Amino acid sequence: MTRILVWALALVALSAVDARAQLPLGSFKGYLTGHVGAINGSDLSDPKLAVGGSISMQEETGWGAEFDFGHTSDAVAGRQVLDVTSYLLNAKWVKPTGIIRPFAIAGGGVLQVNGCDAPCNRAARTYDFGLSAGGGAYVAVNDMIGFRADARYFFSSADHPDLGRPDNFQFWRVSFGATFMWTAGP
Repeated sequence: MTRILVWALALVALSAVDARAQLPLGSFKGYLTGHVGAINGSDLSDPKLAVGGSISMQEETGWGAEFDFGHTSDAVAGRQVLDVTSYLLNAKWVKPTGIIRPFAIAGGGVLQVNGCDAPCNRAARTYDFGLSAGGGAYVAVNDMIGFRADARYFFSSADHPDLGRPDNFQFWRVSFGATFMWTAGP
């Protein structure tokens, strides 16, 4: 029995090869953007200032993921005065090279909506599943600094009839921002 075990271990040791990954990883491009713009359309009565930030990592092919945060205060939807905050994780494709780098984006996450009918004594707070889709472009000034412009459509199918809130809440966000870019990888 011992002899069989020794032969099996020797066979395994002699047949060992270098470990190789199935898909070699290349470098990644990172984008960190602070943005300002406006939300408007659909359920909102007038445009309101929107601020936020996003961070994304893209493979050499241009595919990657982005976390996006946005906030707007005092958006008017009918008789409602709402504060809208979005926390979304998106799939994103960015043209990997060039001065102008167009991108497309779609994803989902949480839309936090605070508000009530005006005048409002105590605002209701809801956390709803939200979706977004859109696109835009980065303009690279150099390898590290650039600008971003984009337009995104936000949608939530939540229904809150007790709060008088719009059903299927939806709006557009148009924003512009400064972007810090970096490369990570082998």
